[in-house]
Amino acid sequence: MTKPRLTVAVLIAAATAARAQDSAVSLLIPSVGEYEIIQPTKPFKPDPLLCLRTGFVMGTDAEAAMPFIGAGLRFPIADQAAIEISADYWKDKYGDGDVELTHFPIMFSGMFYFALETPTTVPYIMAGVGLHNLRFNYSGALSAEDEDPDSEFAFHGGAGLEMTLNSFLKVHMDVRWILMDPDPDAVALKDEKFDTVQFSFALDIRF
Repeated sequence: MTKPRLTVAVLIAAATAARAQDSAVSLLIPSVGEYEIIQPTKPFKPDPLLCLRTGFVMGTDAEAAMPFIGAGLRFPIADQAAIEISADYWKDKYGDGDVELTHFPIMFSGMFYFALETPTTVPYIMAGVGLHNLRFNYSGALSAEDEDPDSEFAFHGGAGLEMTLNSFLKVHMDVRWILMDPDPDAVALKDEKFDTVQFSFALDIRF
């Protein structure tokens, strides 16, 4: 084979090999224009929230579960932590219904969130302390007792679930155990237990 023919043959072989290599690369690496690039999921971070709360409470020795209403504010302090300030209102019945106990607690809670792969649903745990303003009103067999106000600090702890509805609204549900030990004047209440379980549901508004 003459030298010019050998040169042409080498060039044709090189061009064929290059074309085959390009085809293989195109199979392994899709074109950006043909495929949408998937963005990584945004990690969870707590939001500042205004919480409108309701639910029910059950005192250990109370006559029945009772509804409550309240409101709260949540403020993020770290990527997975927040603090909550809440104020609630409810009434309990004790002593066969002869004692009406009015609660107006202001609670301060620290919260830790467990970020999941789906950041729209996030569980959390909480613990804190509250100033519980209490008022005992007596009737029936205890009507001779005077109205008895009381205030005390009480610890609480619990867990909940926060869910995102849209860019403006969330909801959360939680349960907390409140440890209370008031000292009412009425002798009939000395052996009553006032620890309370609170089940709450809240509509949360981002601000």
